[in-house]
Amino acid sequence: MIFDTKYNVLIVGLGNIGLKYDLLENSDKRILTHSKSFFYHKEFELVGGIDLNKENRINFEEKYKCKSFENIKESRFDINPDIIVVSTPTDKHYENIQEVLEFFKPKIIICEKPLSYKLNEAFKIIELCKLKNTKLFVNYFRRTMPGTLKVLSLLKSKSLKYPFKGICFYSKGFFNTSSHFIDLLQFFFGKVLNTKLINRGDNNEDPEPDFNLTFKEGCVTFLSNKNSSIFINYIDLILQNGKLTFDNGGTNIFWRPSEKDIRFSGYNVLGSNSEVFKNNFDKIQFYFCEQIYLAINGKDNFLCSGDQALETQKVLEQIKLQL
Repeated sequence: MIFDTKYNVLIVGLGNIGLKYDLLENSDKRILTHSKSFFYHKEFELVGGIDLNKENRINFEEKYKCKSFENIKESRFDINPDIIVVSTPTDKHYENIQEVLEFFKPKIIICEKPLSYKLNEAFKIIELCKLKNTKLFVNYFRRTMPGTLKVLSLLKSKSLKYPFKGICFYSKGFFNTSSHFIDLLQFFFGKVLNTKLINRGDNNEDPEPDFNLTFKEGCVTFLSNKNSSIFINYIDLILQNGKLTFDNGGTNIFWRPSEKDIRFSGYNVLGSNSEVFKNNFDKIQFYFCEQIYLAINGKDNFLCSGDQALETQKVLEQIKLQL
């Protein structure tokens, strides 16, 4: 599928996901940031970056040979972006998107997850984008990865059979990390029908509670990893006909189908062999970027829209109110 237009991209926020994760990687083998994904995608033109930090701006200019600015207002006369990525801290998203839409008329805004720490701000972001006729997408990148889409296809074909019950271990924050997996599960199984707090955990801006989510066809228990020496994100789902495992954040996905027990008649057990659905985590943002290209050309895509991200935001708020 080939389109003729090349689209200009502005990155607001040159921190880890905006710039730094792959700053020292000089090939296209590892694409982990917004800057690098749009730089290497032949249908986009990276035209600018914005950050308060001077060192980040210098690194951006040296790496990608385009302009950088200290703030959004300063950039308004120099560039005309079709796509604006807001990869600033979560508590700045609403303020930054307001300012973006004051000075620019982008076709698409990409916001880092979650939309906000506050549900009312998430609503305002979505309504503001609709008012300005700007499409809003949120960077829940696991939706766009090949292994994830393979699982979605198997669920739709009913090769993976309901009901299901699962467990999810997450690290480094309720908003920052568990939101990824809440969105992923809603992508697979539809809206969360009920939430239940199990353990409050640490009560700070980004707490780490344990909780349970109920879907139409099953439920998943989320447990926060309290061991700071290891970063672990992991999902196990037991379905009617096997076990689905998202290992190491979904780097690889394993499907282990059930089979008849050779010892005890009438029982099924997990088989000895697993099918692997590979997700190339070295190119997480490039897969996302490809879906953005479909979206800006009005094509079907697997991105998380603002309205879909709001469903995850509502789940986060329900649990937050139970803390």
